[in-house]
Amino acid sequence: MNKRLSKIAAGDFVLRRFGGVPKPLRLKVTLVTADRIICAGGWEFDRQSGAEIDEDLGWGPGTVTGSLIEPESSTSFSEMDSDLPA
Repeated sequence: MNKRLSKIAAGDFVLRRFGGVPKPLRLKVTLVTADRIICAGGWEFDRQSGAEIDEDLGWGPGTVTGSLIEPESSTSFSEMDSDLPA
């Protein structure tokens, strides 16, 4: 599991990177479940890989996907990095 994605919580912001689009879309996380990160607007992403999940298009982890998320760089990673070796 991506350690930084595993630390994402409701209220955090993530960046959605879409293939071929240079500027990422900033999304606010509204809900985190054991396997998904759900953002405002109904966007759903796999919590382990960050892959967009769209069941209508057949997108998801282990198959094809249209985009990936990553934590917003302006987010404070002090807590997120606390489990990394110095």
